[in-house]
Amino acid sequence: MRDINDTKLEAIVSELRRPAPFDATFDRRVMRAVRTVATRPLRLISPLMPMPRWRVYSAFAAVAVAMLAVAILPGRHAMRAKPVQFVLVAPQAKTVQVVGDFNGWDPSHAEFAAENRGGGVWSLTAPIPPGHHRYGFLVDDSLWVPDPAAPRVADEDFGKPNSALVVEDTP
Repeated sequence: MRDINDTKLEAIVSELRRPAPFDATFDRRVMRAVRTVATRPLRLISPLMPMPRWRVYSAFAAVAVAMLAVAILPGRHAMRAKPVQFVLVAPQAKTVQVVGDFNGWDPSHAEFAAENRGGGVWSLTAPIPPGHHRYGFLVDDSLWVPDPAAPRVADEDFGKPNSALVVEDTP
C-alpha cells in the first residue's frame, strides 16, 4: 500500500522534471512543494524504522563543521605565513634557488627563484610558515651553499650543511 506522502513526492518529482517556466510563480510552487516534503518524518534507514529528526540534523551539522574545517584550516595556515627575505652574494652565479623544508627541498618552485639585484647580490622575499626550518641556496643548479648570514643546523642532511631559520607564529 502506497503512502500518501509517496504520491505527493512523485508529484513533486514530476513537477521538477518539467521544463521550468520563466515566471515568478514557479519559485513559489517549488518552495511550497519542498516545504511540504520537509514536514514529513524522515525515513533514512527503511520505511519501518524512522530516523529521529534531531539525529539527522546533528549528522548534517557534523558534516558541515567537518567540511568547513577542511576548507578553512589549510587557508589559515597559509595566511599565517610570514614574508622572509633571503639574500646571497654570488657574483659568478647565473641562477640561485632557495631550497628548504618549507618547499619540499624542490628547486623547481618558481616562487623560490632569487633575482639578481646587481653587483652579484641575489635576493628573494617569500612567505614561510611559522616554525623551525632548514634551508640553503642552490647555485647554478649544482652548487649547494648554506646562507652565510644564518646559523647552521647542528646536523647535516645528505652531507650538506644547512642554514637554520625560525619564523615566529604571531597572531
